[in-house]
Amino acid sequence: MQNSVQTITVLTAALLLGATAASALPIKSGNDKVQVQLYGEVDRAVMYADDGYQDKIFHVDNTHSETRVGLNGEVTATQCLTVGGNVELKWEANPARAVSMDEESISGEFAAELIEMYINTANAGKLSLGQGSTASDASSEVDLSGTDIIGNAGVADLGGGLSFYDAAVDGYSDLTADAVFHGGISAEGLGKINRVLYETRSFGGFTFGASAGEEEVVDFALSYAGEFNGNQLEAKAAWSNPGEGYNQINGSASLLLNSGLNFTVAASSKDVDNMPAYGDDPSFMYGKIGYKCDQLSSFGSTAVSVDYGIFNNADLLDAEQEATAIGVQFVQELSDYSTQLYAGYRAFSLEDNTGVDYEDISVVMAGARLSF
Repeated sequence: MQNSVQTITVLTAALLLGATAASALPIKSGNDKVQVQLYGEVDRAVMYADDGYQDKIFHVDNTHSETRVGLNGEVTATQCLTVGGNVELKWEANPARAVSMDEESISGEFAAELIEMYINTANAGKLSLGQGSTASDASSEVDLSGTDIIGNAGVADLGGGLSFYDAAVDGYSDLTADAVFHGGISAEGLGKINRVLYETRSFGGFTFGASAGEEEVVDFALSYAGEFNGNQLEAKAAWSNPGEGYNQINGSASLLLNSGLNFTVAASSKDVDNMPAYGDDPSFMYGKIGYKCDQLSSFGSTAVSVDYGIFNNADLLDAEQEATAIGVQFVQELSDYSTQLYAGYRAFSLEDNTGVDYEDISVVMAGARLSF
């Protein structure tokens, strides 16, 4: 354990040193055959939250796209074969998804996001081994609106740590926004774990993926990406079995018209029939309408959107429960500076059949992301 901590510490220092010197010196591998690329982003914001009882200002890291740094090493073995690896660490101090009225200061720490190697062939597809995306990762988060940095189907990434206030008893409930909207169902499918992932090459825009990971989890996904008459369409559908007695289905699609108008839909459902301790199957439906314009500003593209989501029994309680999330998003690209400025509003509402009068939660966040 101590050796692992020391290894991560040394790696972190090396990555940060590389980031500091990246503008002055190229990064060179010890092996001339390997091309190495340093990449990452810094994403910080100010968030204001009002839970109906009190309000507070937070200084946060944007959970929709966390601060991170990584290295990619790749060898072009032949014209049709590439071998590579990724090491990526994310760092969040005061995550926007975790801060609360009682805990506004959360120490930042590095956590492994990617530690994998892969073999990519022109005809046979790509095989990845190690910690990384599963086939179902982000399967309900396909989004071409240009505003997903501040709002997507993962609604609780903004203000998820805030608790619902019960006006009837004049006190906070045990339910946080994260528990209500994502506690029992995830827009990310199985997310990123230690796994083996196989992805086919594209066939007419379609790609199939399958992965098997630690604790006997498996998933499958079918993706599509295409363009017709200047319009872009992306979609993904996935089935996953986390090995905990249930199955989950995720899906999303996003259409960006050449006019800039765009539409995004997402949904997910979890089958908990084999889990008698839980109530009805949790599910959600989500939709977004947006407009993206490249000519509005000389700085870069400008994108605006509004979204709405309905989440049923997402925290797996026995009580029938319905929660809604409404959002408004704005993103301005600063192309010459590799930076995005963003602002967004999110409102959470919760109702259940016990008649509890929960106060709505409102969150506003504005910040910037620098990518390198």
